[in-house]
Order: sequence, then C-alpha cells, then structure tokens
Amino acid sequence: MSRKLLLSLVAALALAVLGGLLWMQGSGPQSGAGYRAEAQAFLQQGDLRSARVALMNAAKAEPDNVETYLTQAKVSLDLFDSAGALAALNRAQALGASKGATAHLWGHAYWLEGELDSAQAALQRPDIPDRNKAYALRIAARVAMDKGDLAQAQSYFDAGLQMAPRDSQLWTDLARLRFVQADQKGAIEAVDYAFKLDPQNVRALEFRGRLMRSQFGVVASLPWFERGLQLNPVDVPLLEEYGLSLGDAGRYRDMLAIARKIISLDHNNAKAYYMQAVLAARAGEYELASRILPKAGPNFAQVPAAMLLNAICAYELGNYNKAVDHLQELLGLQPRNRRVRMLLAQALYRAGDPLGALDTIREIASRPDADSYSLILTARAFEASDQPLRASAPLDDGALATFRPALPLPEPISLEAAAFEAQRDPNNARIVLPYIRLLAAEGNNDAAWGEAVRLQKANPGVADAHFIVGDIEMARGNTAAALAAYEQARQISFTEPVMLRLVDALVRLDRQKDAGETLSAYLQYNPTNLTALRLAGYRHLDTGNWADAIRMLEHVRKRLGNNDAILLANLARAYAGAGQMERAIGYARTAYDIAPANAMVTKIYGQLELKRGKRPKAAVELLQKARSMMPDNQEVAAQLRRAVAIYQKSAERQ
Repeated sequence: MSRKLLLSLVAALALAVLGGLLWMQGSGPQSGAGYRAEAQAFLQQGDLRSARVALMNAAKAEPDNVETYLTQAKVSLDLFDSAGALAALNRAQALGASKGATAHLWGHAYWLEGELDSAQAALQRPDIPDRNKAYALRIAARVAMDKGDLAQAQSYFDAGLQMAPRDSQLWTDLARLRFVQADQKGAIEAVDYAFKLDPQNVRALEFRGRLMRSQFGVVASLPWFERGLQLNPVDVPLLEEYGLSLGDAGRYRDMLAIARKIISLDHNNAKAYYMQAVLAARAGEYELASRILPKAGPNFAQVPAAMLLNAICAYELGNYNKAVDHLQELLGLQPRNRRVRMLLAQALYRAGDPLGALDTIREIASRPDADSYSLILTARAFEASDQPLRASAPLDDGALATFRPALPLPEPISLEAAAFEAQRDPNNARIVLPYIRLLAAEGNNDAAWGEAVRLQKANPGVADAHFIVGDIEMARGNTAAALAAYEQARQISFTEPVMLRLVDALVRLDRQKDAGETLSAYLQYNPTNLTALRLAGYRHLDTGNWADAIRMLEHVRKRLGNNDAILLANLARAYAGAGQMERAIGYARTAYDIAPANAMVTKIYGQLELKRGKRPKAAVELLQKARSMMPDNQEVAAQLRRAVAIYQKSAERQ
C-alpha cells in the first residue's frame, strides 16, 4: 500500500469518526426535557448515578425547571446523598416549590444528615399532600427508631400501611423495626412480602441478605446480595454488605475487589477503606492496616468495628497503652461484650497493669462458664501481681480442653429496676430478657423459668425468647427440654451461641452424630468462625481423625498466632496422632513455655517426650510435675511409672 493511499484512508477514517461525533452531538438531548427523559430511562434501568449526571445536564440546559431539581433530590436521597438532596431542594424551593408538597423529601434529607429534630418537624407539617403522607410516615418511623421510640415508630408504620398497604419500601422498613425489636421471624415475613410486592426493590434484597446472615451465616447471605447486584451493580450499600460478607466467608480476594469497586464509585467510602484495613490486618500487616483505617474518616473511627480494629493493630504493634485506651472506650459502649473485655484484660496485662487485668477479667473468669483462656490469663495476672498461690485454682479449672457455652454477662441494672421495667411492658422481649437473666443469675431459676416461658409464648418469632428458656431448663437439669427450646431458636437465628448450646445439649444426651451434624451445618454457612473450627478440631481429636483435627486447628492457630497454650497443646496431640512427632514436640514445647503451670499442657508435653523416647529424663520430670498437679489422675501415674522405668534402663546402659 502506497504512503499516499494510506494517508487518504486515515483522513477518510478521521472524517468518518468526526462526522459520527457531530451526528451524535446533533442528535443528543440538547434541551432540559431531553436530558430529563434520558434520566427517566436510566431510572427505569436502576442506574441512579447515570440518572444523576443526566439531571445535572438538564439543570444546566434549563436552570429554572423545578421538576428537574425535585427529581434530582429524589435520586440523591436514593443514593444516600443528603447534601446533594438538600441543595436540590433549596433550589426547587427558590423556584417556587411548596414546602408542604416537598416536606417528605426535606424530612428524608434531614434524617440522613442526622438532624432528627429538623426531620421530625418537616414530617409533621399539616399541609403534606395525601399522595406523600405514606412516604412521610415511613421516614418519620425511621426517625423515631433512631430516637429509640420504637412504639412511636410502630404507630407511624401502622398509619402508613393503612394508606399504602402495598408499599414495598414501607414493608422493608417495617422489617427493620421488627429486627430491632428482636422479632427475627416477623422481620423475615415483612421483608419477604416487600420483595413479593416489588421484585426490583434492592433495599429489600439487601436487608433480606442481612437477615440471612443473622439467621444462618455469611455464606447464606451471599446469594441475596448477588441477586440485588444483578439488578443494580453499582448500588453502594449492597456492595458494602456483600464485601463485608465475602470477608467473613474467607473470600478475601473477592472482598478486596469489591472494596476497590466501591472506592471507584465513592472515593470517600468509609466501609471500603475499613475492608482494606481488615484485609491488611488479617495478612499480619498491622502497620499498613493502621495507615489505611484513618482514610475511613473521623466519624467512622467511633464505629465499634473500627475501634476494635484500631485496638488490635495497636496491640500487635506493641502499643499496649494505646490498645488499652481504644478498648476501654469500646467497653464503655459495649459493657457486656465478652471479647472486648477479654482483649482489654490482655492489653492491660501486657501494659504492665496486672491488677487492672484482674479487675477487668474477673467478671468472666469467676463464672462457671469461664473459658480456658480467661482462666490462664487470670493465673498470669495473679503471678505478675505477686499472688502466685491464687494462680493455681484458675489453672486447674482450665486444664481441660473443653467448651462451655458462655452465658450472657450480668445486666448493668439492678434486679429491682429490671423488674419495674418488665412490669411496665411485660411482652417486650428487649425489656423483659434482662429481668429474666438477673433472676437466673441470683439462682431463682423457678421464677426465671416462669417468666421465660410466658415471654416465649408471647414472642414466638424472637430467637432470644426461646434461647433463654433453653438456658434456664439447662440450669434446672432438664437437658431434653433445653434442647427443644434451642431447636426453636435455631429455626429463627442459627448463631454461634445457639450452635454451642445445641452441640452441648446433644452431647449430654449422647447424641454424638446429631452434635457433629449440627456443628457441620453451622460451619457450612460460617466457614471462618474460629469457635466452631476449634470445637470441630477438638471433636476430631476425640475420634482420632488426626488430619481433620490438624486442618481445623491450624486454621485457628494461623488466625490467632502462637499464644494460646491450650490450642498448641491440642495441636501437638493431633500431630502426634498423625505420626509427626517432631512437629508435635515443637508445639508441646511452645505451649509449655507459655503456660508451664498448666497441668494439661505439662501432661501432654511429658506424654509426647515419653512417646518419642529421645529424652527420658525430661519425660520423667514433666510427668512428675503433672502428677503433683493432678494427684488423682491414674493415667498420669501409670505413664510416670513407665517413664521412670525407661529412664532407669537408659541410665543403666550408660
């Protein structure tokens, strides 16, 4: 091809492209009406962001059109952009829009801004047209929920549904109220009806996914979020919930991809930066995580999840005093959160304040359902505060690798105050449950049982109402009745505490197969849950299934590190069972270095040294120490006799 011909073709192509561009410009929507029509087409497709751009073009082309700004306000509200909505409403009002006719939009925008009083004032205007009243009542209900007035919120929803009984958004937000009221079953019914009324309602799909996550676990929630994203792939709240659930399901690369997609849509999205910080922390990059998290903004720093992550990063980086500050602030917000209390005690101990650690951990370690780690931490704190004699009792209690389903921590109110509140609203589970727990904590199980059964009958859709009946039946020694109550709770919300109690009750009834199936079902939906993985690992140990025990317990170790002596000792047992003695000895030695006064750890280390046969003297010394801590244990006594005999023979040969 000649250079002249090539240039002619390039010129022709350029003219063709230029002509196409001129044709597109000529045929595009030049008027405000054209841009508004384009925006409506995007809205029908669920593409809110493109609709907003079209409306901005409409406002430039026709700056005095009230309808453009009102539509802009609605789109901004659907995008949770309160500032954009308020700007559009102000412009519409300046052009003559009635405050009464737009009061529902003003109230919505103020509510998103957190200006609850202004929102309430707008939504209570007497001149709101009938066509907008159901919308106004829905937002008024959300305002009342944020103010903590759930009864008022219910009355607003009731009034709204009388006016618009087939309003999908009303049913979606009613589901949110029922969930806050702990009525999980009622929440599911409401959101399912919302979705039936409008299969395109992405807010209903989002909330249904959240309910599935609460009801069964993270894996169960993913299809609902994915279904919503098929309708609107750029819906940021859906992407946020999906990304967080992917992380909880262990799909970290997918979570990172979603976080990046969110940031491409919303450069200042706090949850997207939080996801990235979580990923960095889980990879052990705590310094990187602590640099990413501030990008989420100062407001997000006060969110409990961010506070916890900040504390963990500070702790892992050796900034124990900073970790203590974060955790003390978080415990003030969540005084009954066991995990936060445990972490704070650990941070105080590391910061050189063993007495503070004891004061913090006492509420957990002094209870019959105390876990082994809290008992070991208590023992360390006693030793560090020059109270070695008091260290032995908690270590004896924590000597066995058992799982004790944790009971809720004491309520932060007196029994008399709780009784008064319960009498005022006797069928409200949120109010009555603290009273029942306090009755049970004082040992008054008969009165607690009577109140719990009455509450259960009045609230069949509340998982905690069945749950508390199970706990009290268990305390009264009625394991079969407790199991039945836990099964009812499971049908509504299959959470970790429900799973642990079900497994415990089934084991007590010698239904081992059912216990294993229950645990497996929970792990299917919550594959990264450390408590379930540890429990499954211990159960595999008991049955000699060494490979599965190693796989599950190693997963826990990689997440928690090499600081849990009980976990490491049980990993040593698993590796020994699999014939990997050197690795087993390594874990046993590390466990012993962490907790040399723990009877179980000492026994396992001694047993493994005896089995390996390379250090007979060490085996004797360890088993002698275990024997002194466990004088009634015949297994240890027999192993010690065997170790002594082997050591004597080896000494004779030498």
